[in-house]
Amino acid sequence: MSTHRLLSLLTVILLAAAPACGDDPGTPPPAGPNGGVAPSLAPGPDEKGFFDRAPFAGLTFRNHTGKETEKDYIVEAKSGGAVVFDYDGDGDIDIYVVDGNRCRVGPGGEVISRTDNPDAHNRLLRNDGNWKFTDVTEESGTGDRSFGIGGAVGDYDNDGDADLYVCNWGANRLYRNEGDGTFTDVTEQARVGGGPDRDDYFSTGATFFDADDDGDLDLYAANYNHMAEFIARTKGKGRVAMWRDIPVYAGPYGIRPAKDRFFRNNGDGSFTDETDTALPGQVARYGFTPVVSDFDRDGDLDVYVANDLCDNAMWINDGKGVFTDRGLATGTAMNADSTKQASMGNDSADYDQDGWPDIFLTHFAHDTNTLYRNTTHENSAGQLMFEEVTQRAGLASGDYLKVCWGTKFQDFDLDGHLDLFISAGHVYPEIDRFREAMGMSYAQPPTLWRNTGPPRWRFEDVSDRGGSGFANPRCGRSACFADFDNDGDVDVYIAALNDAPLLLENRLPRAGNFVTIALSGKSRDRDAIGARVTVEAGGGLIRQVQEMRLTASFIGSNDPRLHWGVGQNGKIDRLTIEWRGGAKQVFEGLPANHCYRVEEGGEPVRVW
Repeated sequence: MSTHRLLSLLTVILLAAAPACGDDPGTPPPAGPNGGVAPSLAPGPDEKGFFDRAPFAGLTFRNHTGKETEKDYIVEAKSGGAVVFDYDGDGDIDIYVVDGNRCRVGPGGEVISRTDNPDAHNRLLRNDGNWKFTDVTEESGTGDRSFGIGGAVGDYDNDGDADLYVCNWGANRLYRNEGDGTFTDVTEQARVGGGPDRDDYFSTGATFFDADDDGDLDLYAANYNHMAEFIARTKGKGRVAMWRDIPVYAGPYGIRPAKDRFFRNNGDGSFTDETDTALPGQVARYGFTPVVSDFDRDGDLDVYVANDLCDNAMWINDGKGVFTDRGLATGTAMNADSTKQASMGNDSADYDQDGWPDIFLTHFAHDTNTLYRNTTHENSAGQLMFEEVTQRAGLASGDYLKVCWGTKFQDFDLDGHLDLFISAGHVYPEIDRFREAMGMSYAQPPTLWRNTGPPRWRFEDVSDRGGSGFANPRCGRSACFADFDNDGDVDVYIAALNDAPLLLENRLPRAGNFVTIALSGKSRDRDAIGARVTVEAGGGLIRQVQEMRLTASFIGSNDPRLHWGVGQNGKIDRLTIEWRGGAKQVFEGLPANHCYRVEEGGEPVRVW
């Protein structure tokens, strides 16, 4: 990355002062036998920022991905996925944690086992309210012991409850939600295990969406590389590379990349692998996180994929579920310097309130993250185009020495503008032995960027206002964003390699009011993925557009409800919902500071 793109650190501003919400959690229980760090003191009534609720909630389990002090293979540095969803329909957002594992290699380099750690298994955590969670893994039947990477959720069978897809090194898993608190592994019946080379490569992230507009959810699964093939070729010698004179694992260069897979939903509980027809001309890349959006606003859903050290893919839909990669043509394959970046996390939202979805990507250390602004409406030809505006938006500094992963556009302080949150953590544990000389560490704190709004739409690094939750860093990976306590602002769950997670309660000073919308589709899929929702408030001063999606951030998913900050406005002037089937509904004068459920064709119903 050229040095002219680097800015000096921004002057940190104070967030608008207002009392924080949330109850006093009291005295935390002691950390369990697998607990990571000791819990911090309970927050006082005046504590601001993000507070780690994990120790109080009993989330003291640890991730198990490879060895703790060094990594032998690149797959051991890429795990740490998680998804959040309301699996039991009680209105509280639950957490599914994807654990890694450990690889055992034979004398000839053959992979004997991917499940060499008996303590490693995925977990389903039921949210019981008031920051209390219960581990229901065993009774739910979701404790996969594969070498887990990431996951996705979606109601693929349109029965009204959320199903679960787990991405692994090896065969992936599809768990059908039975609606009674249990899940059934239907991978073989559904035929979505991963493709003919599934025992060789590892899947990373996935997303459900209706690609062909037939009313049911199809599945896009991103893949990284042919891991088993590489281990056999190198006779099990994974640590054959150097990074800044430190011996480390090899990759991704030198390991054959894998193609992503596309599975078309047949509507009968099964899928057909139509990768070759749906993604014609696909080039194998080191894929991470797919995000769905109608980027060109032509009425169908496209897919943007963050790829590691390769061109990013912008798959444009022809309306029938056949895609063309237009990453290079749209300016989203590489940054403005025509450099292929190590793209990890991925999110899309209309951060500048012009009605068009923009893109933000996270990257490796000694590089900047990247913001692409959608300029399609500004060119006379109407062609889908993006402009990289990282430096103009103030985002070219602050994260330069971090390896960044999970991310989301979200209005964390409820002032009416979308901020950015980024989780971070290095990939080489070995750097802690050289921490002082290198100026970086393996565990790294998150970053919080505040959107200052019009007319410049710049971001300011306000991480020093992140509170005690930012003061105890992890080697962060997937960051999942949800209103876990149903108080109107968005909290964060961060998965960490070989450590306990962070469960960050949002206690930022509130600069305004909120509205939360839960959608339920009828003419198409029940999840209403791709529905376009516009909230207007303040006599036109606030006009935010959000698209319904479940997957984003890094190899994970977020709250299925949509969240808006509306500043000091006490009501919503206009709520407009454009459903995928073409129907449009407009509601006026909704009081703020409530959550509403809207079923397609019906009236908003206040939930809380």
